[in-house]
Amino acid sequence: MRRTRLWAEHQASNSSNGGKVFLAIESLEGTLVGSISTNSCNFRHGTFKYGVSIFREHWRNGYASDVIRILLRYYLEELRYLKVNAHVYAFNERSIVLQEHLGFVQEGRIRDMVFTKGQRYDEYVYGLTNS
Repeated sequence: MRRTRLWAEHQASNSSNGGKVFLAIESLEGTLVGSISTNSCNFRHGTFKYGVSIFREHWRNGYASDVIRILLRYYLEELRYLKVNAHVYAFNERSIVLQEHLGFVQEGRIRDMVFTKGQRYDEYVYGLTNS
């Protein structure tokens, strides 16, 4: 956990790059529970992607949905981006449910994108527009 905290502190000291951010997620008690980042930010086209990771011991506590809503509100309402995409592996059922719960729509499928535990899985592309 110490190495994770040092890494997060190093990331926090870097300034954003073209709209991209990497943020640590902490509980109200100050415990590091995961991270969220944006990438492929294109202000001209009004699009970006995000990824979120919550440490397993903190799953099912609402951290992912809360931080995603905060990030979306900031990027879509304050920075005026128009669309966000999220990529989810087909085996990640919890993330699929989360994306759909947040209003994302599955817009595509990239076949056989990842190989894990002896099996190939697709990658789903989810999208949400600010309209």
